[in-house]
Amino acid sequence: MSGALPPQQGKPRWNAISIALFVIGLLILVPSGLCTALIGVPFAFGGFAAGDAQMMFNILMLGVVPMALGALLVWAGIKARPHN
Repeated sequence: MSGALPPQQGKPRWNAISIALFVIGLLILVPSGLCTALIGVPFAFGGFAAGDAQMMFNILMLGVVPMALGALLVWAGIKARPHN
């Protein structure tokens, strides 16, 4: 063995695909998160009446699914960065 060092991997670089995934993910995540929080927090801390449980379920189903999709795209954008 010559004692050569293994090749060093550089810092991850942003490319067009990773930037697109990250930005689209943020464009979905931020508004859906803010909307879910602004509508859902008053229901969560205001107490539940008879019909409020169904409303909270609707808020979570319509808000959490897009938030999860946006977070998944942000994560995919970060993971899609190639190492040089």
